[in-house]
Amino acid sequence: MKSSTQSDLYQKVTDKILVVLETGTKPWQCPWDNANVNVSSFQLPCNGESGRLYSGVNIMLLWMAQIENGFTQRKWVTFKGARNLGGSVRSGEKATEIILYRPMETEEKDDDGNIVYDENGEPKMKRFAVIRGFYVFNIEQCEGLDEHYEHIEPASEELKFALRPELNALPLKMGVIVQHRPQNQAYYQPSSDVIVMPEQTQFDSAEQYYGVLLHETAHATGHRTRLNRVGITNSDKFSGEKYAFEELIAELTSAFTCAHLGICNTYDQNAAYLDSWIKCLKSDKHAIFRATAAAREATDYLMDIFENEELDLAEAN
Repeated sequence: MKSSTQSDLYQKVTDKILVVLETGTKPWQCPWDNANVNVSSFQLPCNGESGRLYSGVNIMLLWMAQIENGFTQRKWVTFKGARNLGGSVRSGEKATEIILYRPMETEEKDDDGNIVYDENGEPKMKRFAVIRGFYVFNIEQCEGLDEHYEHIEPASEELKFALRPELNALPLKMGVIVQHRPQNQAYYQPSSDVIVMPEQTQFDSAEQYYGVLLHETAHATGHRTRLNRVGITNSDKFSGEKYAFEELIAELTSAFTCAHLGICNTYDQNAAYLDSWIKCLKSDKHAIFRATAAAREATDYLMDIFENEELDLAEAN
């Protein structure tokens, strides 16, 4: 099975995501609020052999394949991985192509081929990435792997409406003030480092509330004292390309963080940006890779704080 070339892969992945966006659907948003598919199965996909979580654009590629095929299991394996686990891929099953992203660096050189040095006399390094495609199968496409299935408990109504103090504490741990007002909009103010939210009682569920709170908290990670993202530190406001790209980063960060925390957020507050995102991806095949890389950095930032907060709560008890 031949994989795409590096040049083709950027365009191929972008085209797959564009097809979904052009239907008015976000491939990163939990779609399974129905009786046929368990909402709890919308988790971060992982390697069925090693247990390692997939990241970046691979999350979306695997989520899209999961939705398209109705898979409820989040584990994926290669042909070899299935054999290593004692099973095999069923004949005729269609593989899903994902991306192996390998960061590299090399010494920077001038036009004459000479190494460029910095002010300390050290060679300047130029960073780049090598990507290649490879193929995986959901474990539901395999025989002999039933013992590796995860039992998925349906999300209870009680859980959907349960408040989670550790999530309320997340922006506070970052030094961000959260204000609640009786209004219909949520937003982050970089100048004052404040998140403004509607009252909790205005949301249909706690999951919906936390989905929106995590979206605004994702914006707050871009503050100059944190990850210093240009869409926050030098924004062109609500109608500009920088802000639209920042909204995409926040959307992805919220989706990835919600999946980490077992929250299915179906609240759609950014449909107006779909056209901007489609235009951005059509004009730059690397854009979705940059957005997912920034979202991964922001997600890691939030999860580090969250896990430390959980540890503090456990020690306090």
